[in-house]
Amino acid sequence: MSKDIQPKTINQSPELVEKNQANTSSDSEKEKEWQYILVNGQSRQIKVKNPEYKKGKLNSFEDVKGVPHKQDEPGNLKTPELDDVEEQKRKFYADFFRRPFKNLLVLSGAGTSVDVGGLTMSGLWEAAENEFGVEDGKESVLRNILKEINYPDSENATNLESVLSHIEGYLKFSGEEKELKAIKQVNKAVKSYNLKEVRNRILEIIKERISKISIKEPNKFPHKTFIQRILRRKTTNPRVKIFTLNYDTLFEQAAVALNAVVIDGFSFTHPRTFSGRNFDFDIVQREGSKLSEEDNFIPNVFHLYKLHGSLDWRREGDGRIIIKENEENPLIIYPRDAKYENSYEQPFFEMFARFQRNLRINDDTLLICIGYSFSDKHVNAAILEALNQNPGFRLAVILPEFDKDETNSTLKEIRDQAEQSERIILVSETFEEFAKNFPEMQVYPNQVNYQSNTLIGNERHQSEPF
Repeated sequence: MSKDIQPKTINQSPELVEKNQANTSSDSEKEKEWQYILVNGQSRQIKVKNPEYKKGKLNSFEDVKGVPHKQDEPGNLKTPELDDVEEQKRKFYADFFRRPFKNLLVLSGAGTSVDVGGLTMSGLWEAAENEFGVEDGKESVLRNILKEINYPDSENATNLESVLSHIEGYLKFSGEEKELKAIKQVNKAVKSYNLKEVRNRILEIIKERISKISIKEPNKFPHKTFIQRILRRKTTNPRVKIFTLNYDTLFEQAAVALNAVVIDGFSFTHPRTFSGRNFDFDIVQREGSKLSEEDNFIPNVFHLYKLHGSLDWRREGDGRIIIKENEENPLIIYPRDAKYENSYEQPFFEMFARFQRNLRINDDTLLICIGYSFSDKHVNAAILEALNQNPGFRLAVILPEFDKDETNSTLKEIRDQAEQSERIILVSETFEEFAKNFPEMQVYPNQVNYQSNTLIGNERHQSEPF
């Protein structure tokens, strides 16, 4: 009877073990020096070494991979300049976006508002911290409040969504009238805060800051530039659908500037009232049209779904949702853990269900995520499901510094898939630069025969998997 073969044990000296660990650590550190600025399968990858960014734009780097090095002298290769790297990056993504995707979807995150004065979560944190001021001229009152309610790592807090979620949880267990010791000097008078007042003031700051976003230079309005480019499609294709997580009205303002029509779920009567069925209607030209029935859809029309609400939405006492300018109490989902529960209430449930439904269309579907940092779990789950279950789905992520160390796990997972699959492209680019460099899309495919649209009810539909 043969004996089991035991693995051979190799005894290493402590010095050798330490050396191997040092080498492994060194290799890991070297890899961290390199960051992707574009990845789209194995053949299209650009990495830069020790990059530095300024307002989301690549400002400098030490070396680059994926961009041809030019010879300045015979046998002497020269590191490409910044302009060379940006040109190669934009050439790669222009090739990806130029093809005529049949179903075009856009997901807009906070990053799309930054170029016109919007704030990220860290920016909103700074605004809130400045509002509450300092105690005795030294310590941040807001950070002292967080210490008092046992917020983890309060010294380094910058995520206002996480802060609000912690405050909400604390209020549930301690009661809304908990008095805080933290104080603030206001006109030499000492003012005390209770936790409910702190929570409400932070929510007001968010609303106030977003309300102040305005278009100072119409010619440098990325929303207008981007919409103008993506609407250059066959009108018989499904309408472009924009899903935004922002509360502002920048896409609506862009539509006005372009004389485009927005189908946003609200009626065209006054007051404009929400109903999900309004998304099922389209706009066609009837009288005087010499076009055939299938070709009389008017151009410059897109769908807009505001997944987290809008500054101009109001819920009436009878439950109706209407559009009202300068609304004091807008219907929006504030950034906190409860937003996942709120997403299952109307009208948010209606819009999110349509987001999922469109991701499942197995018919040449492209989702472009712009300025979205993948911090919403329910949105991430829908995107990952489409990637893993829908063979006709393509994904583009436009996000400055998407490959930095603090990138969350979902974005890392997508990046890992993009390294192997040409179905996914990730690009480090601001919304403003992306809008300017978005390519002219082909109107007609060269060798693709799409099935003709069928009319069901009032909207053009394609067969959708269940």
